[in-house]
Amino acid sequence: MLLASQEAWNSGSIEGVLEKYVDDLVYITNAGGPNGETLRIEGKDNLRRRLRASMDACDSQARIDSVREDRGLIRTRLSAVIRHKASGHTINLSLRQILRLEGFRIAEQVEYHDAAKLAAFWRLAGDTRGERKDPASVG
Repeated sequence: MLLASQEAWNSGSIEGVLEKYVDDLVYITNAGGPNGETLRIEGKDNLRRRLRASMDACDSQARIDSVREDRGLIRTRLSAVIRHKASGHTINLSLRQILRLEGFRIAEQVEYHDAAKLAAFWRLAGDTRGERKDPASVG
């Protein structure tokens, strides 16, 4: 399920990613709000809008580096490359995820990025957080 979701993201299939989530999902990232603050998204439709904004602004490829189960949660480490389409700037980054599953689908996903590095990338790309309606992120 995790590998299929990552492959869907890498191929640009938003619906392929979303089919791995429950309808009332919770997605939290530490570096996704308009000013770099924590962002919480609830529900598939809201996550769909977020992923579409991400894919409109950037090309990205990610790979799962590690997966482990810990007290009922799935913990992953990923490596990603993001290219801002308008500016051409690229960033290599790593992130951590903590996933809570319901059956074989993701019910809650918490992502931890290097927030300072990501903010610097957006400044370099000329896509400042204050100007973006919905900042791009790795899915």
